[in-house]
Amino acid sequence: MLTALTALYLAQIIDIKEALAGFSSSGLLTVLVLFVVAEGLNKTGALNWYVGKLFGRPSTPAGAQIRVMAPIMALSGFINDTPLVTIALPVLIQWAGRVKVPLRLILIPLSFAALLGGVFTIIGTSTNLIVVGLLLDAYPNEERYTNLSLFALTPYGVPVGFIGMAYVILMSPLLLMRKDQGVIASSSEDDILLGARLTQWSPAAGRSIKRSGLRDTGGIYLVSVMRKATAMESYTTIPLTDELSEGDLLWFSGSATSVGNLRKIPGLSLLESDEVMKMGEKAQDRRLVEAVVSRNGPLVGKTVKELKFRSTYGAAVIAVHREGRRVHELPGNIKLQAGDVLLLEAGKSFLVANKNRYDTGFTLVAEVENSSPPRFRMLIPAVILTVGAYVCYMLKLSSLFGTAMTAAILMVACGVLSEAEARSAIQWQIYLTIAPAFGVGQALINSGVAAAIASFLVKVGTAMGIGSAGLLGAVYLATVLMSQVVANNAAAALIFPIAMDAAARGGIDPLLMAFSIMLAASAAFMTPFGYQTNLMVMGHGGYSTGDFLIFGTPMQIVLLFVSTVALVVPAWWLVWLISFAVLVLVCVFRVLQDRKKIRSKST
Repeated sequence: MLTALTALYLAQIIDIKEALAGFSSSGLLTVLVLFVVAEGLNKTGALNWYVGKLFGRPSTPAGAQIRVMAPIMALSGFINDTPLVTIALPVLIQWAGRVKVPLRLILIPLSFAALLGGVFTIIGTSTNLIVVGLLLDAYPNEERYTNLSLFALTPYGVPVGFIGMAYVILMSPLLLMRKDQGVIASSSEDDILLGARLTQWSPAAGRSIKRSGLRDTGGIYLVSVMRKATAMESYTTIPLTDELSEGDLLWFSGSATSVGNLRKIPGLSLLESDEVMKMGEKAQDRRLVEAVVSRNGPLVGKTVKELKFRSTYGAAVIAVHREGRRVHELPGNIKLQAGDVLLLEAGKSFLVANKNRYDTGFTLVAEVENSSPPRFRMLIPAVILTVGAYVCYMLKLSSLFGTAMTAAILMVACGVLSEAEARSAIQWQIYLTIAPAFGVGQALINSGVAAAIASFLVKVGTAMGIGSAGLLGAVYLATVLMSQVVANNAAAALIFPIAMDAAARGGIDPLLMAFSIMLAASAAFMTPFGYQTNLMVMGHGGYSTGDFLIFGTPMQIVLLFVSTVALVVPAWWLVWLISFAVLVLVCVFRVLQDRKKIRSKST
């Protein structure tokens, strides 16, 4: 896109001001700032736990899809869809294995639910904000655009979400499932044993093990409990009916990569938490590290306590895995052997110091991906700042850019995010892709191409003989097709001047036309390359490009019809009622069908 922008500038189709207009777009800059705010929520870690609890334990595949899509759609209206799917994806992969539902029936619905929920509000997707920014630039003196409500898109987006969800639930067993690809999530990684104490503010205290939700949590499995009231060193499996209490020592089994999930459960304190705090490293700088004890190093034959491991190496031992077996003992009392795999919590200094020193204590040192510790104490400040930003925007106290920027700055000041994390949260590739599209769009206007295309769309819409619905549908289809070639954000920026010209020629409210672009640009269902969340779920679910094409194309056609109807029917509540009724009927039908299949298999 930058190349095209440069060529158009050199050809003098646009001047320097028009070429650089996108780089200062308030809508685009707001998107970048909201990435920082979303990352602040993500770093607290608690969202992982609560998102996992939302899904529950359904008894049928249709029930699982309903439990996934409904909350994700609702959350996506207020949280950017990419970080939302990033949080939910690892939780869902483990959860699907526990409830015995194939990932193919879960992960495309996850991505599509995030896209459908993004059109519930103006802030639901970055595309919405970019279109609003373009609208403000095109009509700077229109007060109704300046004071556009957060829920201005809601009357049109919600019925689209209802019908989209109904389509996914109804058609996924027919179009997504294959006999050889009913993949159930599993893990082949070697397990380690990890101990944690139940704190007084844990929601699991006073509940039975079964009701606590701790027995099977994101790939970490509760294997035994030691009561605080006893000094016994024997570990026995506690019956599911026993209640947990403050101070209980819980032993969990899981892979190193899933240990991060355990640390994100509120109310649990890892056994080596005191040692970790004595390291003096900031939470933002700490990571989980796997280190293999060398054969002839100074660690062999000594316990962690004897080595004074924390002060000597600047890291705390959390767990030990030995020759495919779990070492069921407090880490400090374990006598180390050659080949032991230590799970450490360490700061950057440990990784730097051991990068080229494998011939000393360790033969291998590797950082566990995405293993920074959660910041539970920052959850409330992060939520208050995020909600406060949206409330101030809704009360017209400032623009969303101003309120989001304030929230992002305060998150860094309060320690929710470090400065480095805030910088890395900004997705610069999106900025460099979308910003040039503004200039290219202006070039389409200056060259007369936009007017020619707009005239063609008006003729097509008029030829249909269905009034404004024909033109809105034509623009919707053009946006969808363009989104298959370029990123949906860029497609919205490119189609905007064409659509506004078509609206003026066809006598359609520019705001309705802008909403049509928002609905169409978010309908990235036909290819995995249409949106980043599709690519995120593609590998985990074992999908091919053909799966998206076969499943997404009919959905695209259905939503074209629904979106157009929603935009032209004045009685929005009637569209809501009909679409919700369709969703309920489909959900009931699918759940009953799944239960019938389960009963037939059991007999």
